[in-house]
Amino acid sequence: MSVRIERVDVHCLQDPAAGHFRFEGSYQNVVVVVHGDNGLAGIGETDSPPSVIRSIIEMPTYNSLAMGLSEVVTGQPVDDPRALWDAMYGATQWFGRHGAAIHAISALDIAIWDLHARSRGKPVHAVLGTARRDRLPAYATIYPMAATPEGITAQITPLRERGFRNIKFCVDPWWSDIALVHANLRHLRRIVGPDFGLMLDVAQEFDRLAQIVPFVGLLEEIGVRWIEAPFALDNLADHVALKSKTRLAIAVGDLGVTTCKEFRPFLDAGAIDIAQPDLTMFGGLTEAMRLEGMLRGTGVRIVPHGYNSDITIAANLHFAATLADETFIEYSTSPARLRRELCSGLPPVEDDGTIAVPQAPGLGLTLDRALIDELSVAR
Repeated sequence: MSVRIERVDVHCLQDPAAGHFRFEGSYQNVVVVVHGDNGLAGIGETDSPPSVIRSIIEMPTYNSLAMGLSEVVTGQPVDDPRALWDAMYGATQWFGRHGAAIHAISALDIAIWDLHARSRGKPVHAVLGTARRDRLPAYATIYPMAATPEGITAQITPLRERGFRNIKFCVDPWWSDIALVHANLRHLRRIVGPDFGLMLDVAQEFDRLAQIVPFVGLLEEIGVRWIEAPFALDNLADHVALKSKTRLAIAVGDLGVTTCKEFRPFLDAGAIDIAQPDLTMFGGLTEAMRLEGMLRGTGVRIVPHGYNSDITIAANLHFAATLADETFIEYSTSPARLRRELCSGLPPVEDDGTIAVPQAPGLGLTLDRALIDELSVAR
């Protein structure tokens, strides 16, 4: 007998000791819990404004093409999460198709896959397809990055001691001083050694090609694995131009891409080497699997983005375990309580810099209900 969705709970959370940075979303969160009529529940999240997501999920029906997502899925079986994704997409086309509506669908989709897998007593990767590996290399994301060699050393040293062998750093305000950037990044390469993986996230801090050109030679010199989010997504021309100016891989998709069709212009223009869907904003596990099919044979590989809680990391691990080619798992180093305490069950980063794919049912995580009660935002 099919497990059916009994209700959907939406928790808007806020760390009271929040530090607010340009792209630091880990001090707020919206967690979606999908309850089955079998007593089990699945969890999901999205890196999107919590109050907006709550509205999209809980809104009353406006018309048949503009429905609250909770109403769409409640009472439905979870046997086929893809069919529920299609139903949510169809019921939001009046106001959706891009942006926040897809973000809300993403959170629900992850939770539905979690509930589906838990109900079958299997890990999520086992219901997605065939797992090709049981662990993946992780990289630590540092944001913001210190502006001095001493500060950089202090940030990097404990991460290396924890086992990380790859680190991603971001463009920060001090990048306005070109000489300082050269000094700091050469220092970074010296202290980690030649075999340590480095990645750069521009986070769309540059508006145009001319702003990144002074750093391209330096980035090639220190051997970054990729340049991520170099420009706003509607600036396709400068993505193409940057691709022609460097041998380094160009990564796109973490900031703003929702659904496979938004990658199409970059693929057609030959503008990217790496697709970086954030599963919590891109369309969840369902759309990520569709992206894998779309990219098969193109030479463009997938490195899923993830700067939220362990829910995102776990979803990325389960998805990445099924990919034909090994990829990296992003691991946020944010000190936010929501980042560190929201869930238990995620395997630690091992001494070799890898993280195991969870093998427990569902995502393999347990929510800290006390923390949710403590940090919930009143309606």
